[in-house]
Amino acid sequence: MHLTLFIPDLLPPDGIEAAYAGDGPAPLLRSMLGRSELQRFAAIDTEAWLCQAFEVEPRDDWPVAALTAAVDGLAAETDWWLRADPVHLQMQRNTTRLLAAPALTLNDEEAAAYTKTLNEHFGSDGITITAAHPVRWYIRQTETPAVTSPTLSAVAGRPQRGAPLAGAQASRWHRVLTEAQMVLHEHPLNAAREARGLPAVNSLLLWGGGRKPAVPGRHFSHVWSNDPLATALAVQSAATFADTPANAASWFAHKPDAGSRHLVTLERVHHAARYGGPDAWIKAVSALEESWFAPLWAALDSRRLKELVIVAGGSEHCLRCTLRSVDKLKFWRRPLHWQHLAKAST
Repeated sequence: MHLTLFIPDLLPPDGIEAAYAGDGPAPLLRSMLGRSELQRFAAIDTEAWLCQAFEVEPRDDWPVAALTAAVDGLAAETDWWLRADPVHLQMQRNTTRLLAAPALTLNDEEAAAYTKTLNEHFGSDGITITAAHPVRWYIRQTETPAVTSPTLSAVAGRPQRGAPLAGAQASRWHRVLTEAQMVLHEHPLNAAREARGLPAVNSLLLWGGGRKPAVPGRHFSHVWSNDPLATALAVQSAATFADTPANAASWFAHKPDAGSRHLVTLERVHHAARYGGPDAWIKAVSALEESWFAPLWAALDSRRLKELVIVAGGSEHCLRCTLRSVDKLKFWRRPLHWQHLAKAST
């Protein structure tokens, strides 16, 4: 049995060393990485890695919207789709930080109220926003607009730099975005949310545009993820799919077949790094040590797990770490320090 763990933001965020003493959290993970077959590659967004893992080709953008629209119950087999997700732009001293899900909590009723107001405004422009999920909104167009944008994982929880859209029709969609911000700024739901200590919905994130692509990759027989894109790719590739288990023990309880190939995405560290700060990142990594890394390391001694691949995302580069049972015998290989792991080159 083969298991790939995809963990965005597992590599330390900038300046994290000041938040911990000594060698830092997750000593077993550092030992595992020290004994693994280690490959470094350029930093990659979550959506791009998932698409590439299933051999999905980008056009102008990674066509996330059409893929997730299908699993959100929309008829996405035709036309061009764009995500128009609700976000909160948080004004800071010298920059603006974007808060998206899960930092932005919405329910169905709120999403319906926001999109109703937006659709009343944009009706004459031929733009309709559909809230297929409280935090996943969509725009459908019959023609293909010449516009590109960063992915959600590239901007979530990070300071915003430069114009969010590019392409020949970027000016039109910047106008749409500006008008949406004006409409949302005046929306009465925002005052009610702020009174409850929740961030206002004051902008949209336009991203993931494209037509529904072919998904030829068949590298995983099972996909375990809370990421709707991973679920959509599993559906299109005929893999079985389910939510991410709470821990490795829960995953093993499903008794995976000996020859099966599994992908598990773990988003907790990503959310901690983007929205919680250094202490939250340390806590999330330590929790993964107990719930996933330690049981999987032990399983490499048995016939339950033949190969473990950990894909560790970071802001400057990524690591692919391959472990087999023989690697447990390489006691002479020392644990890697987080400072070493964070560097783009050794």
